[in-house]
Amino acid sequence: ITYPTVLIDKEGGILLWYLPNAISQAYQSEVWNSLGMLSILLQRSLKSNGTGGWWHNVKNFRNTANVKGTIDLSPAWFQQGHGPSNPTHHPEVSLVLKSKSRSKEVREWLQCTAGLHAVLSGALRLIHLNMYLHGWEAIARLRSKAAARQDQDMEVVLPMWNSVYSSMSVMVNRASPPHKDTNGRKVWLDTLLTIGNYPQLDFLVLELGIRLQYNPGTVIALAGSALVHQVDGIDGDRACLAYYMRENVHQYVQVPLCERPHISDIAVDLQAVRP
Repeated sequence: ITYPTVLIDKEGGILLWYLPNAISQAYQSEVWNSLGMLSILLQRSLKSNGTGGWWHNVKNFRNTANVKGTIDLSPAWFQQGHGPSNPTHHPEVSLVLKSKSRSKEVREWLQCTAGLHAVLSGALRLIHLNMYLHGWEAIARLRSKAAARQDQDMEVVLPMWNSVYSSMSVMVNRASPPHKDTNGRKVWLDTLLTIGNYPQLDFLVLELGIRLQYNPGTVIALAGSALVHQVDGIDGDRACLAYYMRENVHQYVQVPLCERPHISDIAVDLQAVRP
């Protein structure tokens, strides 16, 4: 598939949006160049002993790449084994964004790319309005929680977090074997942006038996926790920015968990966001 596409299930629920050439080459170059700020942290993320799972396994990264690795960013997520069911547990800023990490580059990168995060949030507003509104509300409530708990890291990071998604991953020169994403809901849409300079590549959605041409500048919003997907390795430089929400964070701030968008909602939602 090479043209803009919406995939739906037999009930009309939206599973995937495919938006090729959504981001200009000039904007891509700007974002790619900004990744140099993260190069040291990206390199440190690589693991050769299997401790980081496949997403950090050095075997899944292009060996000859100058920049490679994966880092996960969030202004508020729960540590492993923690969750909102325990009143003593609270979400925290991801490690590389904490002041004690002394990695000022990550906060600077967030500010440098704030426009991109806003653009992709705006796209979610059009394709899944309820998810956009609930994401925005979750971020707003996290700010209130951070102030009440005097969480200094969260109070600093949240104002520079320019996305309605509460988490994101930066993946550079990595192949992704067949997998489903975790921590979200099966009906939520994750947003992926691919950038770089590389030959033809396909994004595979295995259960649906489809290939989406994954050229630089393509945006895909998909039910990543429901659909098995895959992206092979390739010669050339490529980065993927993946945006997602975490169910337990929404539960913590008592924001509703929206349902899958339906194809019939689109006209109604577009009318609702008309200025």
